[in-house]
Amino acid sequence: MPTDTLDQRLLALTMTEKRAAMHKPTKRIAITDSPVSFVEKILALTNDRYDFEITKDKNADYVFFSVDGYEVLKYDGVRIFVTGENVTPNFAIADYAMAFEKLSFGDRYIWFPLIRLYHEAYDSLRMPRVPAEDIMSQKTDFCSYVMSNTKNSAEERVRIFDLLSDYKQVNSGGKWRNNVGGPVIDKNAFQARHKFAITFENSSSIGYLTEKFAQAAMVDAIPIYWGDPEVGKIFNTRAFINCHDFPSLGEAVEYVKRVDQDDRLYREILREPWFQSGVEPACLKEEAFSAFLTNIFEQELPSAYRRNRSRWGMKIERRLYDMYHRPHVHGLNLLRKNWREFWHKR
Repeated sequence: MPTDTLDQRLLALTMTEKRAAMHKPTKRIAITDSPVSFVEKILALTNDRYDFEITKDKNADYVFFSVDGYEVLKYDGVRIFVTGENVTPNFAIADYAMAFEKLSFGDRYIWFPLIRLYHEAYDSLRMPRVPAEDIMSQKTDFCSYVMSNTKNSAEERVRIFDLLSDYKQVNSGGKWRNNVGGPVIDKNAFQARHKFAITFENSSSIGYLTEKFAQAAMVDAIPIYWGDPEVGKIFNTRAFINCHDFPSLGEAVEYVKRVDQDDRLYREILREPWFQSGVEPACLKEEAFSAFLTNIFEQELPSAYRRNRSRWGMKIERRLYDMYHRPHVHGLNLLRKNWREFWHKR
């Protein structure tokens, strides 16, 4: 028999992939109180297992929601809370949650730092480091900072800028205190020419780890980090400057000065892997998050609910619903309650 041509083999492979895709179960997903693109990035962790039908139907089987409102209370499906903000999940509303808190709650919760959705930056942390001499030859500036908003933000973000600026100019490329002629268009290119980058979170709490660290690390700007006090359990603290390792920001800045003035020390830091021993922690591997979502989707739908749907669970949820969607009803109920309490005290 004649040998198949390459085109025929490719066509056969394509047909095989299509047949496999046809057998993937479809999950009906509603997305509310969140940018759709944010949830789609999370769903992509299980794209190889499922097809997703995104719908606005209030009767969707699963509802992904975040911090942008309380429309979720109108949905009856299995609810999964996801967030890129430092917010504690409300398990009276959510069946499951993916967030920053370091919690243990059976199969209902998984730690999900925002850094994990910035794929290019995060993936760079797993790669071997560029030779230190090559990095050093590209560095023309001292330190970068890209911040646009200090409202409701930790005052440490301002103090680190001021302390470092007393030593050398810190190039501020965001909207806040911009000193480079306007907000930078390409953050990566901007940070890449700097020896250091300030990567302070907007608040400090255990588990709160966003994209800032990885974006600096990707371009080999040594992160000057503050935010998650336990960041050293995830990343190799010999590869960056962890302000939580110092008694004060002032002492952290003194160490930055020392590294800046000592090429030998600077070179040593550039040679360190980002992860401890160069090994990605299991809790950050894609498989961990895929397994969490798969556990939700593989259960029979009635068994997948976790929130309290008993009499009192539903009662609490109805009160929340009235507060946000029927404030007039909520107000009348409060008046009745207060009147009864007043009458009984007479």
